[in-house]
Amino acid sequence: MKQKYQKLWIIILLIFAGQASWAQGKTELSFTASPTINWLSSDQKGVESGKVALGFNYGVNADFYFDEANRYALATGLLINSTGGNLRYYDNSDEIQFSGHTFDSGTTFRYRLKYIEVPLALKLKTSQFRRWSYWGQFGFSGMINIQSKGDSSNDLLDKSNINDEVKLFNLALNIGVGSHFDLGGNNAINVGIVYKNGFMDVTSNNQFKDKTDLNSLMLKLGLVF
Repeated sequence: MKQKYQKLWIIILLIFAGQASWAQGKTELSFTASPTINWLSSDQKGVESGKVALGFNYGVNADFYFDEANRYALATGLLINSTGGNLRYYDNSDEIQFSGHTFDSGTTFRYRLKYIEVPLALKLKTSQFRRWSYWGQFGFSGMINIQSKGDSSNDLLDKSNINDEVKLFNLALNIGVGSHFDLGGNNAINVGIVYKNGFMDVTSNNQFKDKTDLNSLMLKLGLVF
């Protein structure tokens, strides 16, 4: 396990190094701390989406501008994403197998997930007007699961380890819009809304051959330094 995480950090550092050497314009770093609304959705009738789950996303973002006017950038970063959602499982056998336990059909499970996230998007920004500029971005977010815990509606599971019910990787479409307020010098405030639409199956329950997507809506709050 330790070697796996060491290799992950090496890969991430190489990505940042390659992007930094490719970019020809300004490099803008920001720290973000963003509340999120998250939900799970399945394509199978026996798996029903439950309530949304609140989460939190924080880390460092980097915009590598590649034009002289600093309006077009490759946006990336290194983030910790605490997310999840609720699913209710139904089965004709009246029994649900989940994380080594047997539950009644109709039991709801809360997924408490944590990922290392590396977004990669094309970011477009307008010219500045009275210190304000506006941006939009389109790209992807790659995620590696580092923690999986869960609860069940019958209280048999209470923030219990459910690693065997969650897949290691996730990938999501990343679309966002927002504004940038110049504070002077190299400092600025970023505010935006980012929608992430997952398109990989994040669950691995053998009893249900469904595809469950993880989706989120994020209020992005950032300080450029």
